[in-house]
Amino acid sequence: FFQSHAHAYRIDCIRTYIMFARATALSSSRFSTTSTLGSSFSPSLRRARRHHQQNGRKDCVKTKAAVEPATKISFDDTSNSLTLLGTGVREKKIAILNVKVYAVAMYADKSKLTSDLLNGDFEKEILIQLNMKVEASDFFKALEEALIPRISRIATDMATKEDDEGNFMTTTAEFSEEREDLALKEMELIRNGLSGAKKLEKGTKVRFTFKELGGDVAMVMESSGVETTFKSYELAKALLDVYVGDDPISVEAKKAFEAGAAR
Repeated sequence: FFQSHAHAYRIDCIRTYIMFARATALSSSRFSTTSTLGSSFSPSLRRARRHHQQNGRKDCVKTKAAVEPATKISFDDTSNSLTLLGTGVREKKIAILNVKVYAVAMYADKSKLTSDLLNGDFEKEILIQLNMKVEASDFFKALEEALIPRISRIATDMATKEDDEGNFMTTTAEFSEEREDLALKEMELIRNGLSGAKKLEKGTKVRFTFKELGGDVAMVMESSGVETTFKSYELAKALLDVYVGDDPISVEAKKAFEAGAAR
């Protein structure tokens, strides 16, 4: 009895082993067949896999929305949650040549955007990217020359404002003088923000973000990782006026910004 029982047990073990071996072989064969078909006999599957991999890589790359044509400098479609309006170039005549000094882009809060890019109460940004190496002192000097007359004009307009009866307001004149002094004083902060390097290399970015009215901060400047805040709304307006005012340093850039705002 015991011998017969042991013999039957061995037969069952052998059968179980054979079944397991067959199942393993079949599973391995299916995997191999699928792999072989995918890699050798299915071009469509390879194309689909390639398409998926390429799309996956694209999702990880930050896309560029616009290329400024004169300098070939590209700008992202958004910056600090603001939307790109357009791009332009700042040219300066040296001898008989028009030198493309930098490309400039403007961004704005599209949810509050109005057609008045200068006076509209919404967050805006001017982003400058140098197209050539320049002295930091020369860059500041060019800004200073553009800003001082604009600050003076803004202060004068404020000082000569009349009341409802057409009378000159002394308190307003005094306040405008104080605001002009603050704007000129804070203009030096721009120089300090650029003084980290004597030369600004090609590709250097300088970002000016203009805040909504009523806050403690009127403007933020960022350059080479250094962030500078400004309290003067008059300085902020003067700087914005350089690009979107009545006499912009680049007419074509202003037109591009306005076209973007109208879309």
